[in-house]
Parts: sequence; C-alpha cells; structure tokens
Amino acid sequence: MSSNNTTSFESILAKANKREQLVQDDNAQSMPSKPAEVNQKQPTNRKDHKVVNAFNQQRPQENKAQELPQKRPYEGAGRTILVSTTQTGNPLLRSLTNTNWRYVKTSATTKIHYDYQVRGRNVIFLSLKYHKLRPEYIDKKLQPLASSGGNILLCVVDIEDSENILKELTQMSMFSGFTLLLAFSFEQAAKYLMFMNK
Repeated sequence: MSSNNTTSFESILAKANKREQLVQDDNAQSMPSKPAEVNQKQPTNRKDHKVVNAFNQQRPQENKAQELPQKRPYEGAGRTILVSTTQTGNPLLRSLTNTNWRYVKTSATTKIHYDYQVRGRNVIFLSLKYHKLRPEYIDKKLQPLASSGGNILLCVVDIEDSENILKELTQMSMFSGFTLLLAFSFEQAAKYLMFMNK
C-alpha cells in the first residue's frame, strides 16, 4: 500500500488523532470565558424542576434495576447457523443437511465463545468421550456465556456408564443457566440444531 492511501487504518487513525487534538485545543481556549457568561445569565426566580417529554423521559431508578440486559442480535442472515471454526472436523457437520450454515471465527474485536449459534441462541457442543478425557474443558467453555440467557449445552452420549457424568453435567448446566440437551448420535445432535433453526 502507498503512504497516501486515505482508507488505510494508519491514515484513519492519524486523522482521528488530529481531530481530537483540535477539539481539545478549542476547548482549552474557550474554557476561561464560559464561567463568566454563565454567572451573568443566571435567572433569580427560577424553580428547579425537570421537564419530561418524549425525548427526555425521567424513569424511576427501580425500573432500571429490573430491566434485563439486551441480547445481542445474531449475526446470521435469515436462518443461517453460525459455526465456530473450532468445530471444523466435527462429525455433526456432515449431518447438517437442508439447512444453511457457515463458519465464523474469533477476530481482534469479537471473541466467539459459542460452538454454534442458532437464531441468536448460543449452543455449546460436548462429546462425553472428550469430556472423559478433559473434564476441565466444559467448565471453561460455559463460564463466558453464563451471564446471558437462553444457552444450550448439547451433549452426545457416546460412552457406556454415563450416569455419573450426566449428573455432574446436569448440575453444572443448571448453575450456569444452560439447558441440557442429550443426543445419542451425531446425527441426532444435528437434527436438534436443524429443528431449532426452523
């Protein structure tokens, strides 16, 4: 790239820094005159009351505490299942037929914590074989999404004697605010995702 390219990140950053410096210089020059003007124009018989209109609505503080955090709108166009690049090679993907899906990857500005995102709902995928080898993985995977609601933990039961592991996962998902879905094959897990996408 040439040094005169006005669309490069460096040139945009330089322009932003220059504008910020100009604004700071303007504010520094106009600061001494403003307090004198404010003192001269103060009315004597003015009651302090707040004006409530469509643009400036005063809401009680208790409602703000009860408001739930807004969910981030999902990035998929229409009914596209978003698949994290960490799921490359997952046998489940071969069974995702008759539905749109695409890979998304973590960038410098956005961190992808989910394995799949179906119509705004985050889905974490877990094979019990993998969980038996690395039990600490799922706890680290659930933590970043525990504060948001509507999350799903999709488990493929692919081992024998899974009762104790499933009890542990049920407890973990309940305390993290996840819904636990059990599938007994990768094809069944893919069908769950396709059904949620309808």
